Amino acid sequence: MGDEKRLIEAALFMSPKALSVADLTQVLGISDYALAKKTAFELMNEFNARDSALEIVEAEGLFQMRVKPLFEQNVQDFASESMFNKGTMKTLALIAFKQPIVQSTVIKYRNNKAYDHISRLVEEGFIARERQGRSYILRTTRKFLEYFGKDFGKEK
Repeated sequence: MGDEKRLIEAALFMSPKALSVADLTQVLGISDYALAKKTAFELMNEFNARDSALEIVEAEGLFQMRVKPLFEQNVQDFASESMFNKGTMKTLALIAFKQPIVQSTVIKYRNNKAYDHISRLVEEGFIARERQGRSYILRTTRKFLEYFGKDFGKEK
């Protein structure tokens, strides 16, 4: 494996969030977007061909290294703190359970700090925001489902 693939592998391992191709070009110290994307896909294919408990996934142009779903249940208690604080997680939970939900309703139930929470969640790709009149309609995204799993909110 070339140094480029090793650098991407190291970045994916260290990052708590999925990385864009633009992030990967910075890691590689290059400006060639197509080369960074090609290298990331090559790494993903090689890495996922291994008999490993980890996998590299790509969704909506973002790459992430994660534990394969088959093993996740057994090791999830070892995961470090969430990438979001408790307030942001509560805002995300409200959106997930009540979606589609009007942003003004989220603010009403959560408080004005929810504006910051929503901005961060949109920036990280966990929720989508669509203008409706003077407010927005909020929904979770495919990335949300991939990150938290389809069983988010179900009792175990």
